[in-house]
Amino acid sequence: MKKHLLWLVALFTSSLFAATDAEIVEHFKSTIQVPNITIEVVSRQKVDGIDGMDFVTLNLSDGKRSQKLSIFTKEDLIFPDVISIKQGGSIKDMMEMAELQKKLSPLYQKEDKKNIVALGNDPKKDTLVVFTDPECPYCRQELAQIEQRLTTHNLRLIFTPVHERSSLEKSVLIYNETSKVKSDAEKIKILKKYYDESVKYDQKVSDKEVAHIDELKAKYFGAGIKGVPFIVREKELLK
Repeated sequence: MKKHLLWLVALFTSSLFAATDAEIVEHFKSTIQVPNITIEVVSRQKVDGIDGMDFVTLNLSDGKRSQKLSIFTKEDLIFPDVISIKQGGSIKDMMEMAELQKKLSPLYQKEDKKNIVALGNDPKKDTLVVFTDPECPYCRQELAQIEQRLTTHNLRLIFTPVHERSSLEKSVLIYNETSKVKSDAEKIKILKKYYDESVKYDQKVSDKEVAHIDELKAKYFGAGIKGVPFIVREKELLK
């Protein structure tokens, strides 16, 4: 963590210049004092509404670890972020989310319906896709509001647990049991049972079933999800 912070401090405390990919890479290589570091530009796109400004994503690697770094560049300047008063926030966050949605879109569109717990089917309501984990405390907080959430949205739950094997087993059991019921009330009852910290279960879950959930998690985290709960509008994934 300290090394990560030192990288960022080094990047933005020295004089910044360059607009081309080659110049940006060369600048960062000379600034970051990490042996054997490799830096490459992995994407570059125009920023809507700001003439001459590009959003650039770099990949930094020392051979063992890698991390993505996003910056903005205009003329001979580089910025770690740009805040839009009109849009009400960080343009970096908005553009990183847009890139993530593009990566998630083909995965979600091809996803087996067996891996999605559907709640609500009102065409007048917006639909949210929720990546979740039955042992995540923040996911439990989200689940506690599920009835209220369903008054304004349809929900599509995909289980990408980040905790121990028990969280993967609970995900398997949720998928198995919710597939056998039809009403939202019955599905919510099953969800609340397995999200309860004190839940105990006797059902045996095979290594194959656990591996399937692990693969599901790896697929979406590999696309860029960094944690749970992660919520995105379904319409953004269906474009």
